[in-house]
Amino acid sequence: MGKIVVIGSINMDISTELNDLPQIGETIKGSNVGISPGGKGANQAVAAAKLGGDVMMVGMIGDDAFGADALANLNSHCIDVTNVWTVSETTGLAMILRENGDNRIIVAPGANNAWPNELPLETIIANASILLLQNEIPFTVIEKAVDIARLYDVPTIFDPAPVDQFPLSFLRKITYLTPNETEFKQLPEDILQDETKAVLVTQGKNGVEVHDESGINHVLAFPVDVADSTGAGDTFNGAFAVAMTSGKTVQDAVVFANKAAALSTTKIGAQKGMPKLSEIED
Repeated sequence: MGKIVVIGSINMDISTELNDLPQIGETIKGSNVGISPGGKGANQAVAAAKLGGDVMMVGMIGDDAFGADALANLNSHCIDVTNVWTVSETTGLAMILRENGDNRIIVAPGANNAWPNELPLETIIANASILLLQNEIPFTVIEKAVDIARLYDVPTIFDPAPVDQFPLSFLRKITYLTPNETEFKQLPEDILQDETKAVLVTQGKNGVEVHDESGINHVLAFPVDVADSTGAGDTFNGAFAVAMTSGKTVQDAVVFANKAAALSTTKIGAQKGMPKLSEIED
C-alpha cells in the first residue's frame, strides 16, 4: 500500500447544547460540552489511518494546549506527523452550538492560515502515492501542492469543502474530485477534461454518482441506522484514498468508501465513529 499524504486543516472542536440562542449582550447556560479533535484534513487522515493506510499529515498547529492535544491525537493513530508544524498562532477552533437539533458552527482558522512560504512541499509530495486535499487552508497552498503533484505524476483527491469559486483551470488538474450534491451544483460544468479522471458526487443515503469518461454511474449506499452523520464525508475521502493506494478500481474504491462512510454514521462523533478495516471486512 502506498503513502497517502494529507495536506489540510487541523482543528479542535468545542461543542455545547443550548435551549435557545443568546441575544446581543445576553449570557445563557449551555450543557453537554464536548472537546474533540477535528478539521477536515485531520479527519480524513484519521479515517485513512484507521483503515490501515500509511498516512502522513501535513498541517499547522498553534503553540498551545489545543495544538498539543491535536498532535497527540494524530500520533495515537500512527499518523506520520513529521510535517505538522507549530506556528505562533492559536490552533484552529470550531465552535459548535447545538440548539433543538440544529447546528451553528463558527470556525476560527488560526494556525491553518499561517503557512510559511519555505515549506518543503516538493520533497513531501514527490514521495507520495496519492495526495488528499480539502479547502480549509489557503488556496495558494492547495494550488501549489496540486502543481507539484502533477510534476511528479502523483494522483490527487480534492474535497472542495467549503466550496468556493475555484478556477476551472485548477479543477481540471484534479484527478478525483469529491463534492457533495450541494457543492457539485456550485462548481463549473465540463470539469471532466484534461487530467480529471472522475468526479465523485456524494449523496448521503442515496450513494455516489460517479462521473467519468464512460458517463454517469450510480453506486448505491449501504442502509444503516444513523446515529450521527458528522464526518461521513471525511470518512469517504479517507477510505477512497486507502482503496486507490491498495490497487482497487475507481468503482470498487467507491464501494469500499461507501461502506466506511455508512459505518461511520452508526456511532456518535466524527473521528470516534470512523471504522477500522476489520469492521468493513465484517
